[in-house]
Amino acid sequence: MTEAITLLPSPTQRTAAALLSRSFAYDADVLPLAYDGSALTVAVPNDGSDLSERLRQLTRKEIRTVVLPIRDIREGLKALYPAAASRDADSLAAQTLDEIFAAAIGSYASDVHLEPTDGRAGRVRLDVDGVLQADRTLPAGLFERVVALVKVRSNMNTGESRLPQDGRLAVSFDGRSFDVRTSTIPVAGLEKLVLRFLQRFDLVPDLEQLGMGAELLARYQKGLKRPGSFCVIAGPTGSGKSTTSYASLQTISLEHANVCSVEDPIECRIPGIAQIAVNEKAGITFPLALRALLRQNPQQLFIGELRDAETVAIALQASLTGISLVTTLHARDALRVAARLAEFGASRATLASSLTLAVSQRLVRMLCRHCKIKTSVSSQAVAVARRYGFALKGDAWEAQGCERCSYSGFQGRIGAFEVLEIKPELGAAVESGATPTQLGKIAQSAGYKPMVVDALRHVASGATSEGEVLRHLSYDDAD
Repeated sequence: MTEAITLLPSPTQRTAAALLSRSFAYDADVLPLAYDGSALTVAVPNDGSDLSERLRQLTRKEIRTVVLPIRDIREGLKALYPAAASRDADSLAAQTLDEIFAAAIGSYASDVHLEPTDGRAGRVRLDVDGVLQADRTLPAGLFERVVALVKVRSNMNTGESRLPQDGRLAVSFDGRSFDVRTSTIPVAGLEKLVLRFLQRFDLVPDLEQLGMGAELLARYQKGLKRPGSFCVIAGPTGSGKSTTSYASLQTISLEHANVCSVEDPIECRIPGIAQIAVNEKAGITFPLALRALLRQNPQQLFIGELRDAETVAIALQASLTGISLVTTLHARDALRVAARLAEFGASRATLASSLTLAVSQRLVRMLCRHCKIKTSVSSQAVAVARRYGFALKGDAWEAQGCERCSYSGFQGRIGAFEVLEIKPELGAAVESGATPTQLGKIAQSAGYKPMVVDALRHVASGATSEGEVLRHLSYDDAD
């Protein structure tokens, strides 16, 4: 068994190394060997339970040990963690950044936050399933060098630290490629940096995999197929709007349609779609790009976000000419989409005649299937479910925590949705200036259910907990 283990650093071994600090590995004579996403395999001189328990507490991972001679372990450590004295400041920053990427990829993080702390030092936190988890701290000097390195690789202006900047870089790790969107903002004399891992087209889920129930999915797909449909997907940042948008675009037959998009930035490159990236420095704005695309005879448009009055006006006009359109909007829920667009100057009459679908969503964490435990739901949850036609029994599940889920109690996320079809009666209410509450009462008579009701469906199935639902939504939304 010992002969099958290579002590030369491999991409898989570097992923494992990112979970342990150099100082701990040397002090404890522990050599990281591999990490498969749940279990960390290490070489140790003696297979003791105390050391394994320390490793579990430190990494919050399942630990597998292999016994090797201490001489081989120390030789492996020299190759895996080069001595700090032999590296200059730039190479140390580069290695630190590689370790941060390894930790993020190994934890399936969507974002990495590098934030300044006291004394020009910094901390790194990973966004895993919508919750920030501490990863490491960076001493003064190293934090600034890591941020500067990201700015160089992202083609940002390294001499500018007083204004926000956006960029993009590519990362190759363990035989896989990742696109990363980078963003800096000035904070207390330093810069805060966020790295977001963008989706790959081959990993975009189908609509059926997003978590919509059969009834909602059928309603949504029917609305998308209407000629000249105008679909607005609403929700806060990080609620999965882009994923739903790209999954929706996958339903289009690209071979027989001219499909175009304007995005800021392009989060997922899709073969067969003409995608334009907004670049305001170069003069490419949403309105300019949209006007150019409308001269290209598109059948389907995707607008990354409706964020200003001019873009909203062009989008509505395009829809009225028969172009099908999918876009996103920052709005609390589907009932507030029309009001939000009206704030951008859109006339109620135009909205009533062009808007066909308003969708809103949240991502709720899924319970770890290895450690979730039974509990009961509140009487309020049972009453809300009953009001909308399904039985929510007293039994449910809640989070506990184990090695498989890094003791968080959750693994992965699933969508909770609401789909609002703008039919004639509802369109007339939109045109007359009805409030979201009034729209909700009209829509419910046609089968509309608030998002919290869809989320309770996931509670009933054991996919998530009532507490997780209430972290995002309120039962007041069902009144």
